[in-house]
Amino acid sequence: MTSRLPLVAAPASLALLALLLAGCAAPAADPATDPGSGSEGTTETEPPADAGSGLDLPGQTVGSETDCSFLSDDQISSIWGFDVVDLDISTVIEAGGVGGILYGCDWNQSDDGTGLTIGVDVREFVSADGAVQYVADAVSGAEFDGDGGIVVEPVSGVGDEAAVLANLNQVDTPQFYNETLMVRSGALLVEVNVTDITGGVTPGQYQNQLIATYEAAFTG
Repeated sequence: MTSRLPLVAAPASLALLALLLAGCAAPAADPATDPGSGSEGTTETEPPADAGSGLDLPGQTVGSETDCSFLSDDQISSIWGFDVVDLDISTVIEAGGVGGILYGCDWNQSDDGTGLTIGVDVREFVSADGAVQYVADAVSGAEFDGDGGIVVEPVSGVGDEAAVLANLNQVDTPQFYNETLMVRSGALLVEVNVTDITGGVTPGQYQNQLIATYEAAFTG
């Protein structure tokens, strides 16, 4: 360790000494080029691939196509009973703020939109708070009596919290019916959904297959 001795100067020299020290002082750090010098130069780091969930997910890169290797065509076929004809792959995007990143894949029964489409969307939040709030916002307007809107069926034993959401306004219409399993694990949110445009669907009829798809992709 280098010892520093006290500096003794005559009163007449103090003004000159002060001027010399001021001239030799290092310039202040620029926050734009020195991330450690202030909050203005800091950049938000992406959350880890498992976002604290304990799930073994493939790494994703913002701006690139989603790596859909977490679920295979054969697994979809085994669970849903159809051969995958078309796979739609999204681009990994930054969801902004506490939203982290968002990516997903769709497995289609046909290439013209008919039949079933199985989708998996993943949101990797920066913190668990963001994921908790997202789930709360998604179910806050649910009508548990099943009279229109979204019906929520809590699911136990999957993630930290999970529920199935179904839009009853789309049942028995010529358009489509959508049912989604939403699973939060730590700061990670997974949405497994099925879109059925055949009509005549009973709300909740796909729940077991949605759970099986989630387990095949993330806990299998």
